[in-house]
Amino acid sequence: MSEREISDTEYASALAQGHTEASTEVRARAVRYLADRDVLEIETTRDGGFMIPRTWIDALQGIPAHELAQLEVWPDGSAIELEAHDIQISVDGLLAAVLPALLPEAAIASIFARRGGSVTSDAKRASAQLNGRKGGRPRKSVA
Repeated sequence: MSEREISDTEYASALAQGHTEASTEVRARAVRYLADRDVLEIETTRDGGFMIPRTWIDALQGIPAHELAQLEVWPDGSAIELEAHDIQISVDGLLAAVLPALLPEAAIASIFARRGGSVTSDAKRASAQLNGRKGGRPRKSVA
């Protein structure tokens, strides 16, 4: 196998990409299987967590309960793994797949709309400044 040296620029770029992903994706700090409830409990790096019924995760169907105690979190927190069965599950993908079952569709749409509306781009900023010079948003007429 040939070894390729990574340049300082490539390393810095990969490190920056990792920081960006870590700040935008849900990452796991710990995972455990609660046999009495037949759920996975995932603690996130944002000091929160969630529980998911095992029946909602296709990859874990047919796995004996005593083996689920061996679930581990990847070092970067992006996935959980059951190495004995070569199963890796993305934490971000798992949450995205399960979220619609937990919240009504309108609530999810509202969350994403609020987040998108709060983003300030250069074009949005310039438009707001231009409108401000014109006196701002026109008042609504009272009927």
